[in-house]
Amino acid sequence: MVRASIGTLTVLGLRDIRMDAAPTTAYLMIGGRCASDCAYCGQGRNVVGDHSRLSRISWPEVDEDQLIAAFAAHPGAFQRVCFQTTASRGVFRQLLSLVPRISQASGLPVSVSYRVTRDEEAEQLLDAGVERIGIAIDCCSERLYPTIRGGTLADAESLVGSLSERYPGRITTHLIIGLGEDEMEAAELMLEMRHAGVLVSLFAFTPVQGTQMEHASPPLLLAYRKLQFLLGLLDQEDEECFHVAYDATNRIYSFGLSEARMRSFLKRHFVFVTHGCLGCNRPFYTEVPGGTMFNFPSMPSEKARGVIDQFIRDLKADGFEFAERQNSEG
Repeated sequence: MVRASIGTLTVLGLRDIRMDAAPTTAYLMIGGRCASDCAYCGQGRNVVGDHSRLSRISWPEVDEDQLIAAFAAHPGAFQRVCFQTTASRGVFRQLLSLVPRISQASGLPVSVSYRVTRDEEAEQLLDAGVERIGIAIDCCSERLYPTIRGGTLADAESLVGSLSERYPGRITTHLIIGLGEDEMEAAELMLEMRHAGVLVSLFAFTPVQGTQMEHASPPLLLAYRKLQFLLGLLDQEDEECFHVAYDATNRIYSFGLSEARMRSFLKRHFVFVTHGCLGCNRPFYTEVPGGTMFNFPSMPSEKARGVIDQFIRDLKADGFEFAERQNSEG
């Protein structure tokens, strides 16, 4: 059996639910109970109760052949297929078997989130038809990494960086904002990953019932917005055009840009949408419909100006510096 997000199954005609926004990527999951025990993940081995969720999304089981037939019957329904995996027995073998079938049935590029540990595994996945391999770092803080994620951040960075060097343009990592890191830790890791040629997918922490962090809070929206803005600058601008500066509490207080330049950039590049592989919109993956929108699934043209205005107002209230800067202490 394979699991698929409830939105994916709805687009494929295998479920019928009301959706405020349809997924533009088909999200699939394989693997049983995860051998890892990340403090924030609903798939961890020590999670109490329901294991059917990843973040806010439910992932019903679906027969593999039924799924293949549904993809073939719905050409053009998606822009990409993305596999999530758990650390469980047989997952890699199942990926090598299922990826070519899904790729052929859908005709779509395939991303796989799998913790590759050897170059041979990466080569086998790419040979099977995978376009991008995602290795989740998740936690941006070295001081928190051992207890929240397990292992060390340095080892995770080294793994992702070395794979990106060997397979340029094919490696993605996931960063979750709101696990207790400060803004500088997150920003510096983002900068390092982009310097290494790694595509960064940005997530907002969502508390999941039954996990160790079920009572923790999502990130502050302003902190998340600043990191989205930085990621947008890295996507669109030469780094010589801006400078990141931090205050004594490690908060970002300047990008070395004037208010006018920031507004102009945001009007041209509305960076508060989902950030991931091309074609990924993850609708309401980390949001409650009607609640705080960390990641818009698409550019809300009728709301964009208001979102931008609110961001600038929040920056001003937080003491942010808009003056153009030639150099940065950060």
